[in-house]
Amino acid sequence: MMVDILAFGAHPDDVEFGCGGILAKAAAQGQSIVIVDLTLGEKGTNGNPMLRKAEGEAAALTIGAKRFYLNFNDCEVLDTYESRLKLVKVIREHRPRLVLAPVWNGERNHPDHLSCGLMARYACRYARFMKILPEIPIHRTEGILHYLPHAGKETDFIIDVTPYVDTWKRMMECHRSQMLTSAYSDKALKNAANYGAMIDTPYAQGLSTGNPIVIDDVLSICRGTQEI
Repeated sequence: MMVDILAFGAHPDDVEFGCGGILAKAAAQGQSIVIVDLTLGEKGTNGNPMLRKAEGEAAALTIGAKRFYLNFNDCEVLDTYESRLKLVKVIREHRPRLVLAPVWNGERNHPDHLSCGLMARYACRYARFMKILPEIPIHRTEGILHYLPHAGKETDFIIDVTPYVDTWKRMMECHRSQMLTSAYSDKALKNAANYGAMIDTPYAQGLSTGNPIVIDDVLSICRGTQEI
């Protein structure tokens, strides 16, 4: 199996709130998407594992994505070698061109998000090492990018998602149990509006790289460097 985008989240709503607009756009462009949640968010204030799994699957169905769950414990997601191997296995089995994951640094974030992002980075590297899980063929992704909780200076790419906001809203609205805790969809849209203001469009979402960006054609980055 080979997919275009493999998106990791620590909890069943992280991907939707963090990069749902980007995935809605990618799906509309015909790209295949797999979402992988490390936990079922069992320690969340509202909802339960069965409900949150159902909500996540409904959200994935909105854009025709497949969704899988790993057996990490909520609020106990730690970066260990054994944990990294679980993500390596997923990457090798689905063979994505691109991996999306939460940012791996910063203080205004759930610790599970940070661990998920860091492990995804290591797993992308390990996935190409033949002597790690040698029973599964190696895979080299084209790259890993990180979705961001807040519009800020760490952003490397901004993607206009304005035409896909209605689809993105439907994805977020699937997580009804979590809306009882906080108006997360409203917060995500406000964040997207802040990104949109940076590029003179109503809504956008940002991604960061963590590594230098290789450019073959300098003219391809012109639009991103122009002043609004």
